[in-house]
Amino acid sequence: MDSIAKHELSTSLEELVTKTSFDDVSVKLIVSNTSFNRQTFYYHFQDKFDCLQYTLSEFADKIASDMDYSNWQECYLRIFRYIDYHKEFMQHIVDSQAYSLFTDFVLQSIDLMLHGVLKSLQKDVSRNRMQEQPWKLFEYGLQGIIINWFTDGLRENPELLVNDLLNIDMPHLKMLLGVDTDRIDQTGHFVHSTSTI
Repeated sequence: MDSIAKHELSTSLEELVTKTSFDDVSVKLIVSNTSFNRQTFYYHFQDKFDCLQYTLSEFADKIASDMDYSNWQECYLRIFRYIDYHKEFMQHIVDSQAYSLFTDFVLQSIDLMLHGVLKSLQKDVSRNRMQEQPWKLFEYGLQGIIINWFTDGLRENPELLVNDLLNIDMPHLKMLLGVDTDRIDQTGHFVHSTSTI
């Protein structure tokens, strides 16, 4: 019952914000599109911002599900495509007091993607030590690319954008993510670490 109510309230918010600015949506409006009352809303959410945060978190989980993490650029493009598909909804958030929730959503989506990539790499690097989240700068860079693309009006083709800016092969990606396997020499090639006794 709880999850049904939460889902229905979240869906109502999504439908309303797709049509109008988040600033113009009230709890009363959210509830009026459901079979639940304000008391149920406040049982699940502190306010409409909390409901929006939940909705965006659910979006991020959907984007991350069933990704093929062997092609990380394709995973990244999936975030662009999801935002493009929901552009009216996203625009009504960006143009409102909830702008920071949009940027948090983009970062959460990227974070879930990078964790998935790391899990897939763990099989390849056979228990080699991975540093604790050394990719934060890389992650914020990925977030900035998406936010700039969206706020510039989605003018650029995301595939061309990703190919131009992020032509990063797997060894370099491992280095950016802090996977402790190899090191890059001055020519940009990877050489295996050797130990001397």
